[in-house]
Amino acid sequence: MKIEFYKKSGEKDTAREYPKILESEISDSRILEYIRYLRAAERSAIADTKDRSEVAGGGRKPWRQKGTGRARHGSRRSPIWVGGGITFGPNSERNFAIRMNKKERRAALLAAVYSKVKDKLAIGVSDLKFSIPKTKEAAKVLEKLPLKGKTVVFLPGGDDNFKKSFQNISYCTLMSPEKPDIILILSADSLLFTKESLEQLALCFSDKRKKDLLKMKGKEVPTIPQGGMSGKAK
Repeated sequence: MKIEFYKKSGEKDTAREYPKILESEISDSRILEYIRYLRAAERSAIADTKDRSEVAGGGRKPWRQKGTGRARHGSRRSPIWVGGGITFGPNSERNFAIRMNKKERRAALLAAVYSKVKDKLAIGVSDLKFSIPKTKEAAKVLEKLPLKGKTVVFLPGGDDNFKKSFQNISYCTLMSPEKPDIILILSADSLLFTKESLEQLALCFSDKRKKDLLKMKGKEVPTIPQGGMSGKAK
């Protein structure tokens, strides 16, 4: 699979090979499950009711146990009393989190990007550099490129001038290759890469990146022989 790269003038430059490590195809239901996972993680328990241990009053028995002709009661906090506690009501300790393993989340995220590439809704720009932030110049470049509607622009890391040039364009959403957002990607009409941001995206999902993260945490990385693993890695 290739992705078309254009010059900032709007002319076609070259077609680059889309990194194999970023190719992922899964069902729409798995992508939807990942979106549900993200939205559930952002939910907070707003509704909160008090049970019988939290409401005020009830220190004294309402009336004696026998001899009144009425039903026996031990506390005004009882749920069957007006002003008493709530039985099985919502509380602030409710947890909306859904479990989903890391491999499934990774596959869903890559599938969202790959679907745009397959549908020819993702392109690249090869020679776009800014010596100083220029929103007007960035807007002119976007007009010349075959883009439509809402566009997600993947930022090359460490280029502040690039970021500042695009951040005030209303129909553009800036995204770091290290933290792609599946909801923004799926809702966008187009994706725009630079050569650097595409390489950074591939690096973030590569095995080398995993090894670097493990080394930063002070863990040893098991080496796998070329012929494959035999037995358990020590």
